[in-house]
Amino acid sequence: MIEPCRFPPDFVWGTATAALQIEGAADLDGKGPSIWDDFCRRFPERIHERSHPEVACDHYHRWAEDVGWMRRLGHSGYRFSLSWPRLLPQGRGAVNQAGLDFYDRLVDALLEQGIAPNVTLYHWDLPLALQSWENPEILEAWLEYAELCFRHFGDRVKLWSTLNEPGWSTMHGYLTGLHPPCQRDPRRALQVAHNLLWAHSRAVALYHRIWGRPEPGQGIGIALNLSPVHPASDSPQDAEAARLADGLLNRWFLEPVLLGRYPEEVLEFLRACGSAPRGHLDFAEPASQGGSAADSNPTVDWLGVNYYLPHHATADAPTTDFHLNISGDPQEASRFSIQGLFRFVQNPRGRYTDWNWEVDPDSLHEILLRIRDLRRLPVYVTENGIGLPDRLCEGQVEDSSRIAYVTGHLQAVHRAMQEGVDVRGYYMWSLMDNFSWLNGYRKRYGLLYVDRQTLQRTPKRSASWFAELARTGVLHGPEPASPS
Repeated sequence: MIEPCRFPPDFVWGTATAALQIEGAADLDGKGPSIWDDFCRRFPERIHERSHPEVACDHYHRWAEDVGWMRRLGHSGYRFSLSWPRLLPQGRGAVNQAGLDFYDRLVDALLEQGIAPNVTLYHWDLPLALQSWENPEILEAWLEYAELCFRHFGDRVKLWSTLNEPGWSTMHGYLTGLHPPCQRDPRRALQVAHNLLWAHSRAVALYHRIWGRPEPGQGIGIALNLSPVHPASDSPQDAEAARLADGLLNRWFLEPVLLGRYPEEVLEFLRACGSAPRGHLDFAEPASQGGSAADSNPTVDWLGVNYYLPHHATADAPTTDFHLNISGDPQEASRFSIQGLFRFVQNPRGRYTDWNWEVDPDSLHEILLRIRDLRRLPVYVTENGIGLPDRLCEGQVEDSSRIAYVTGHLQAVHRAMQEGVDVRGYYMWSLMDNFSWLNGYRKRYGLLYVDRQTLQRTPKRSASWFAELARTGVLHGPEPASPS
């Protein structure tokens, strides 16, 4: 019998969403187009069942209903993103008052229900007018947007993150070419990654200049997708491939936001390849450039961890090849390899979802301990969840696999907390089934089932389970089961 896990009374229980994935109202009330709106309209064949986010979950009109669901599901926190093109349709300049009003209503309603908003500035929906994170005007536009948000909402919002998963958006936007702007250029990918991290660091410094240093567990952070990379075998070659993959996909993003600098050995590798990014590689802001002593090392106040799966790397990478399973067919393999560097392979002992994502709670524990060893600071699990092909049968959705998945990962979180990791909260992905990027609407993550014809929300079995967990703070077994 597994002992129950007891979480602190002030532990934050919530879910996470993103503007483009739930809001809809893509062309209403002055909103400008984003790069994802444009991509979905121009390349519908690249998305499962040619789905699009123009209506999504219609949260723009159903926000009050959705806040009511959060209250019933025991939320003490809710993580969501602001739509940059809804607030600044051209990316900068004229402000769309209707966009400000929408988010004012949402933030105020959350606070009235005792639900703390955790707001992300950028969750991939870059205004189309700005085109790309390679745009030389992007930093000025970004800081104009960030200042608007910090000053307008900052009296009510005490938790901010700058970017959601800069590693994932860089990798698939500029390396694999699967996401907009559909580039496949490693040098450009590294430069964009640097531009994102530089923009993040400037926004952190800006926030501190406006609002000062926050209370512990508040302030400004970033949500990083972190996946431990394990060698596929005991060979020295695979160990080196795993170390390199970890350096490029994890440490390249983790160390700048925690320590204010890039990992030197990764920089040396990139310099040797002629691929090191241009620009300032030290994230400090000297006082002579308008900063202060408090801004000189603008690292995060807290760190958000988005965790879904680990990777297993082999040195056997004869070609460069990228493919994502977007169908939910377990026989469709995902592929990721960079010629001569590393290739990701399946763990023969692993348990996998229908989308070929490995279920491994121990790797979340590993990531949390690694963060503790780099820098002790408050941590939130800002995303964690499982995509399933859920079906509504006689008014109910049986998703015991989701309960088992979350149970296993929360057990890993609790174990890390007992070992000194300052985890302050858990935001499950997601509140409701939504537009899951290239997966369209087939891959369902929500506590609430969303009928694609009527958009009616129906709580799944996991919803009542989560509500009880949030009410008591006590997690009971069972052991995680295989996903279905």
